[in-house]
Amino acid sequence: MYSWLWMVIISGILLGFWDITKKQAFKKNSVVSVLAFYSIFCFIFVSFEFSNAVNLSGDKILVIFVKTFIIFLSWVLGFTAIKQLPISIVTPFDTVNPLFSIILGILILGESLGLLQGIGIVIMLVAYYFIGKVGSKEITNVFRNKYFYFMVVSALLSAVSATIDKIALRSINPGQMQFWFCLFISIFNVASLLYTKWKSEEKIPIRFDYNIPLMSLLLTISDRIYFTAVNIPSSQISVIMPLRKISIFISVIIGGLIFKEQNLRQKFWCICLLIVGIGLVFIAK
Repeated sequence: MYSWLWMVIISGILLGFWDITKKQAFKKNSVVSVLAFYSIFCFIFVSFEFSNAVNLSGDKILVIFVKTFIIFLSWVLGFTAIKQLPISIVTPFDTVNPLFSIILGILILGESLGLLQGIGIVIMLVAYYFIGKVGSKEITNVFRNKYFYFMVVSALLSAVSATIDKIALRSINPGQMQFWFCLFISIFNVASLLYTKWKSEEKIPIRFDYNIPLMSLLLTISDRIYFTAVNIPSSQISVIMPLRKISIFISVIIGGLIFKEQNLRQKFWCICLLIVGIGLVFIAK
């Protein structure tokens, strides 16, 4: 009966390790080269959906194309920030995506917020503030660091994409979405890599790193498990969304230990506060 709960937990854990492998991959390669090869591996992993995906009409493929370009911009900004900032500072701001999703849901989809959800948003904003204060001990004035705002814009674009998903997935199945998304994101990222190599006078290093196929595999499996859980009739999205944020604990605590980052205890309590806010936003009705 509750198998979907375990699916979401497993999906969130995989997502946390995906954050860690991203940071590892950037040690040896540039952002554009990691994105290019990462997206190619993702497409390879979902290529078995070909016969399912080709049945999609042209107008729906165009919607996925637009959504993919938005995510492409989001990834470029977000991955650049990940390369430049400590993982235990960057990862918590991934949770700003639900906040932007709520705002867009109200403005575009006509959704409404209850009292507890409003309280949850305030708690989230307070948690973000304290995460920034802790981060300022490692980065001089984190709120004036341009890479912090890269993360904010990346989160906003991701929320726009999620809003498109909510509408598009009414008539597109998860396999079709994954196939066309991975194909288009591969094209965008490979084109970006070729353009950057052509325009840059400096040689962009491209070295094989096992973290790149590993991060591709982790995200592909995590997303498929997540979609499977959502498709189970008894599952509740208001429980699934905050529960999947278990990824934050994995990436901040384990990732922080791996990369020997500072102030992990303070960050842990900020994350706990953040999780409380997320829980109120999505569980309250």
